[in-house]
Amino acid sequence: MRKLNVLIGCEESQIVCSAFRELGHNAFSCDLQDCSGGHPEWHIKYDVLTVIKLQNGGSTDIRDINGNMIDIPKWDLLVAFPPCDYLSFAYTGKERYSADRLQKKIRAYQFFLDLWKADIPHICLENPMGYIHSGLLPCTQIIEPYYWGAEFGESYKKRTCLWLKNLPKLQYSKVDTLFYEKTSVKCTHLYHSGSGKKSKLPELGKPFADKKERSRFHRGVTKAMATQWSNYILENY
Repeated sequence: MRKLNVLIGCEESQIVCSAFRELGHNAFSCDLQDCSGGHPEWHIKYDVLTVIKLQNGGSTDIRDINGNMIDIPKWDLLVAFPPCDYLSFAYTGKERYSADRLQKKIRAYQFFLDLWKADIPHICLENPMGYIHSGLLPCTQIIEPYYWGAEFGESYKKRTCLWLKNLPKLQYSKVDTLFYEKTSVKCTHLYHSGSGKKSKLPELGKPFADKKERSRFHRGVTKAMATQWSNYILENY
């Protein structure tokens, strides 16, 4: 099987990177922070836009955890998680209309668009429901973690937007059928993405403890991305 070169932008947890690695693909997480996923050899601690530009050649001093130079491949797929600090509807503080915050929002818009316009044939960008979807570029698909919660027990609701370029929408099944096993589970509780607070729905589990935990991506969705999109690309390109 041909291996895909997959870049996971703005990811330090390596949850998505590991899912593609488990299928044998050449996947790398990329973030300005050290990775917390336990595989620094799969992590590029560098600006993701620079890493994308360097796929077309040019001098670089990007090194792995052992100090060895990293050869930047030609990427087949980009999955990226642009920071949503200034893009989501969650913040309602008194500074939300300040000039400083508006300037940061503009820079966040530009970063999102630069990723969207990247010279990579297949792209997925993820963000919560917010200003990108409502005022800049409507998302391709809205998903929930409980759609793929059968294996990982993700029975919570956290509305997530995906922007897809040359990729199909992710598929899930609410019932067992002749061809597909059930992937969706009953939603039991709701996380508000900005605060970590839960709704009054019947609850399981604990609220997200901090910002990093709240932003950690959903394992069921990750598995669906890795399996469905790698199969799609290998079969059609």
